[in-house]
Amino acid sequence: MKRTGILIIGTAAGLLSSQAMASGFAVSYQSVSALGTAYAGAGVLSENASNQWFNPATLAELRKTEISVPLHQVWVDTTFESDTDGMSLFGPQAGVGNGDFDDVEPFVGSAFLAVPIGETMTFGLSVVSPFGTKIEYESGWGNAYVTPPPPGGLGTITAGDFYATESDLQTINVNPSLAIQLTEKLNLGLGVSYQTLDADIRNAATRLEGDDDAYGWNLGLTYSADENNHFGVAYRSKMSYEVEGDITFSDAGAALSTLGGNPVAPGSYSGKADIDLPASLQLSYAGDLSDRTQLLMGVEWTEWSSLDALVVESPSLAFNPTENFDWENTVRYSLGMNHALSGGTVLRFGVAKEDSTQGTNNRSAISPDSDRVWATLGAGFNPTDNMTIDVGYAHIFVDDADINRSEKGAQLKGTYELDADVIGAQMSYRF
Repeated sequence: MKRTGILIIGTAAGLLSSQAMASGFAVSYQSVSALGTAYAGAGVLSENASNQWFNPATLAELRKTEISVPLHQVWVDTTFESDTDGMSLFGPQAGVGNGDFDDVEPFVGSAFLAVPIGETMTFGLSVVSPFGTKIEYESGWGNAYVTPPPPGGLGTITAGDFYATESDLQTINVNPSLAIQLTEKLNLGLGVSYQTLDADIRNAATRLEGDDDAYGWNLGLTYSADENNHFGVAYRSKMSYEVEGDITFSDAGAALSTLGGNPVAPGSYSGKADIDLPASLQLSYAGDLSDRTQLLMGVEWTEWSSLDALVVESPSLAFNPTENFDWENTVRYSLGMNHALSGGTVLRFGVAKEDSTQGTNNRSAISPDSDRVWATLGAGFNPTDNMTIDVGYAHIFVDDADINRSEKGAQLKGTYELDADVIGAQMSYRF
């Protein structure tokens, strides 16, 4: 079993993404204070500047200039167990490859700023990496097959190599926002996003490299029905890209494509592909049970169905190489609690249940995903009047994930076993 360490650090530039146990290839780790309650109530609380990512309206309650920098480290235990009854175009499975996941240690960062403007407005800025995947497989993974030698076949192969050998997708999102206190009970937040995407997706047959940038927007409201009940709703738009780059066919990829009726010579071809990263809707609730204890709830819906397929169009090719996703929309349900101790220390607890984007027949080796349950805890301390330190921990229980794919001529059939542990620390400083 491989153990992957992922360090998430706050920085305003040079951010790397990671596949870190969120739905699809979303990266959930924007706030350590929110991690402590499994993100319950994250879109209605104004604990620090990082809450603006979940709902820009939360900025309205911040009345001092503030910076917030979260850090996370995630350990993901991952292994793949191949079944023994796979099939290929050339016959039944002949064995199991020796390869598995390779160790990777990607870095990702977040940084947040809040600046009050007058008595009723607050400007915010976030720099985060909301989507990404960084996965590497050892050579020779998955179900093994014996095919004829070239040019009639490919010799002995392992199916997993033709579905994924390395996935490296990175995004950087710069999101200025403005929050306005409309009444004593109602706050409005608006934001715009500029987001870059850089992708390098490889398997034994092809390598796809490309980049693009896109613009989006986000909108949120917070409402206090009374002194004890607070509600938040926020929407973040999808980001639409036309990724331009190159697709490269290896000798094996050219042979496989030719066998499939799409002859192509080994080499690189310029092309483009449209891709939509999903919209999301978040509902949050915070209820004051007492002066010290707060009940938190949250629901987040993500429109992963917008990611249907990655279709590469190239004027140099007579066909369109395609990677099918057909992912499903997901929902995360969260329940948490804040409890304040004397001296300003806050204890946090949370649980969450999150859907998978994928099932057995559309599970992606590029970014494998399954249903999961989060169990979290955290705490907040005030070492000085102007500084807050938050710490958090989460264990993520992930259902075993079966895969059964055969569209590349060799069946990839088996089970992913995954779980994860997360620790985080965050500093917020007020001027």
